[in-house]
Amino acid sequence: MFKFSNFIERNVLVDLPLVGGEYTWFRGSENPSMFRINSFLVFADWEDHFLDVIQRSLPCVISDHYPLLVEAGGMSREKTSFKSENMWLKVEGFVDLVQGWWNGYHFVGPPSYVLACKLKALKGDLKHWNKHVFGYVSFRKKCLLSKLLDLDLREGMQSLSLADSARRSEIKADIEYLASLEEISWRQKSKALFLKEGDNNIVFFHRLANSHRRTNTMRGVEFEGILYEDESAIQDQVVGFVSLCIRSLNLGGPLLMD
Repeated sequence: MFKFSNFIERNVLVDLPLVGGEYTWFRGSENPSMFRINSFLVFADWEDHFLDVIQRSLPCVISDHYPLLVEAGGMSREKTSFKSENMWLKVEGFVDLVQGWWNGYHFVGPPSYVLACKLKALKGDLKHWNKHVFGYVSFRKKCLLSKLLDLDLREGMQSLSLADSARRSEIKADIEYLASLEEISWRQKSKALFLKEGDNNIVFFHRLANSHRRTNTMRGVEFEGILYEDESAIQDQVVGFVSLCIRSLNLGGPLLMD
């Protein structure tokens, strides 16, 4: 067991979250014994490619061991809520840009209504700026890395000109800048507030954010004895339940929740 534990630690293997039960082996009826002795172990780098990967316990019919199924999940296409990015504050002129937008909004009505309208307008401008001006940090960094590789290949065949050498230094500085922005973004998503400034580890933040995603994923909803696991069915049941709660509160009736 010590050798096996060392093997797991040396290869940085990850034990995937188990859904559907706490044990994978069961025996006995009067004095039952239950253990978790079966598991899928995967490389941490492999896990990064599947944000919602889990292992699910299946019904035990013949053997004492519960069958396990690895589910890698699918591509999430639903709309995500708007979130302000901390990395935007590192962009030169960003605060002045927001201030100019805010002062340019003019709405008439009560203060609460004006504030709500300004926030909605600001959200629209921020989303447009983020998509069409600021761009996706990871994509911009990959493009720069490709350009840097091209310059390195050219240097291997012939010496670079002064302009190309200056361009390479500029590209390296831009890559370092984008890497710092990417790190800030993943730190925010990971919610690793216990780490002090300077503890930079984008891989750790990435995996922690993926772990939060798996934890917050709603994989099934049981309503009136029926289990719903299809994504659209889950959404319908949640919306229906919330609507029922709102109607009950508006009518002044009792709200019964399990």
